[in-house]
Amino acid sequence: MSRHTVLQCITPSRVAGAERHLAWLAPRLRARGHAVSIACNESSRGLENFRALMQQSDFDVAALPIGGKANLRALAALLGETRRTRAKLTHSHLSSASWWCGWLQNLGGCPSLGHVHGFTSARWHSRQKQLIACSGAVKQHLVAQGLDAARIAVLHNPVDAADLKPARAASDVRAEIGADESTPVVGTFAHLSEKKGWREWLGAIPEVLRAQPKTQFWCVGDGPMRAELENAAQQNNFAPSVRFLGFRRDVADVMNAIDVMALPSHREPFGLVYVEAALLGKPSVACNAGGAPEVVVDGETGILVAPRDADSLARGIIEILDDRARAERMGNLARERALDLFGWSTFLPQLESLYDKVIA
Repeated sequence: MSRHTVLQCITPSRVAGAERHLAWLAPRLRARGHAVSIACNESSRGLENFRALMQQSDFDVAALPIGGKANLRALAALLGETRRTRAKLTHSHLSSASWWCGWLQNLGGCPSLGHVHGFTSARWHSRQKQLIACSGAVKQHLVAQGLDAARIAVLHNPVDAADLKPARAASDVRAEIGADESTPVVGTFAHLSEKKGWREWLGAIPEVLRAQPKTQFWCVGDGPMRAELENAAQQNNFAPSVRFLGFRRDVADVMNAIDVMALPSHREPFGLVYVEAALLGKPSVACNAGGAPEVVVDGETGILVAPRDADSLARGIIEILDDRARAERMGNLARERALDLFGWSTFLPQLESLYDKVIA
């Protein structure tokens, strides 16, 4: 295996999937002998949170003027950072970082590998030598916009099961939140934004409660829809069944205490949360759209439902809650599959092979 000097470039607006992926990736690359530096746009609203995240692994973050697609300072700043770090390759995350890394490559700078974490315009990645798509669905989206399929490798974002070891017993978490061991619990872990399917989530609750009246719905996350969701729960008289838990650092503890994870995103690029649920032995209900079907096997590790369909979502949740033995089998199979397909031991050699290819 070749060891490389890599500048990881990212232009985040908040700490979400791409940022978490980089926080997991960088120390693992360093442990395998690669020299890794991190650059982030200096105007990022999430800069301090991202810096704090990277400092947990002893990485400093260089704040550069690389935000925006018409920033005349970006190329010079990026060139200066590649020279300072002696990088032989840039590995970009998110569109603005990829845009400027592609231009740098085209103008004689070091080669670039673009990591596409979501459904985005192919234009921002058109100048990069090699792309990684986080799912087959994201690759298809790029190819449909005219990019050559041969330039795009699919590497599903990995999760380390060791990072998801609960620190507390599920019964203790349930007692804290107000459920006993017999309470059916549906957990949803996501940013509170419309694209995550929260309105369908709301619409499914009455039907689930008619079938399973003691069910609790745990909402883990924060975002612009929180007030709307809380008000709707009050107005529709099911607020006692819903727990809005906000941002939690003990996600593994909370997820380990639920019975089913239900996230009806309209079109999730990949859906790391489905992998996390699987590693904790939980079946998922997800929409049959985007990258979710690459993680959730319908009828085997969870249930796939129609997008933007609250009735379909409710039926999927009820199907799992009504048969605890089947739910346990689904969860066990989900864990086995996640360990086999979505681990770092699979991802890292594939990534290093792409590094070799791009530099060569």
